Amino acid sequence: MPIWLIIKLKALNRHRAKVTILCMLFFVLIFGSIAFYYFERDNEEVEDIWDAAYWVMVTITTVGFGDITPKTAGGRITFAFVALGGIGTLAYIIEEAVSISAKRQLEKMFGLGVAKMKNHTIIAGWNTKTEEAINELKSIGEEFLVVGIDLDQALLNSAGIVFIAGDPTKSGTLNRCNIKYAKTLLIPLENDSETIMVALAARKINRDITIVATCDLQEHVEMMRGARVNHIISHTELGGRLLVHAVNEPVIVDFIMNVSTSAGGIKLRQKEVSAETKFSDISLMKNEKVIAIYRGEIFLLDFTVDMMLEKGDRLVIISTR
Repeated sequence: MPIWLIIKLKALNRHRAKVTILCMLFFVLIFGSIAFYYFERDNEEVEDIWDAAYWVMVTITTVGFGDITPKTAGGRITFAFVALGGIGTLAYIIEEAVSISAKRQLEKMFGLGVAKMKNHTIIAGWNTKTEEAINELKSIGEEFLVVGIDLDQALLNSAGIVFIAGDPTKSGTLNRCNIKYAKTLLIPLENDSETIMVALAARKINRDITIVATCDLQEHVEMMRGARVNHIISHTELGGRLLVHAVNEPVIVDFIMNVSTSAGGIKLRQKEVSAETKFSDISLMKNEKVIAIYRGEIFLLDFTVDMMLEKGDRLVIISTR
């Protein structure tokens, strides 16, 4: 027996009660329509089988317009069958639907559900860095969710932020985040060991996901690279450099802070060259200017309009808002 058929049969077995109720409702609709038409076919109110089906639906939903009434004993017996079987079955289905809806709302409220997003960003952990990342993602219209153990659920719910409660180092939690179809994983955790564990768990499920992580200690950078973290931000090293610049060259620090936030007046973006082309043929907005070309892990700052760009080159573009 094919594996897919076994999986389908197991899924049906788990929902056997629901399938049974639906089959009962379907049986009531079909049998009731046929039986009512058979007994009431001489009734001038019943012209065809569709009138009988209409009568069954009106009876089950307890609307009872009264435009069609049974005239025969068989029609009255059919009415009793439809009323007892159909109304009870329909009430059960409505109750189940309400129960499922309430369950999903509770799961969403406490982060116990399963994300249905695709091509989204997952943020592991909750701290001030997470809040800043969320502000940036909102400003560019990216779909995202937060996953972690000690999350402020009240704050996340009030802010309308989708979150999954659970340990991001566990594959089960990451699967609930739908990481298989995620685009990016951000890991702004304070503990480098947890960061590496999250990266390893994520890479095992999704080999193509882009992982960006912060690193507390410089000696852990190589370990993160071994865990196939695409981009590593050593915030202690970066913070130290900015501190020194702030003393001697404060304008540079102001510039870096301005371009690194969506609220700043200056914006940086990158554009990848898809085919060999001349620099002068690159289309830019009026307020945009190329300040560097990234080629082979080297930034080129000296270039002319006649320069030929290669496929895979990335342009660093600066613009004013």
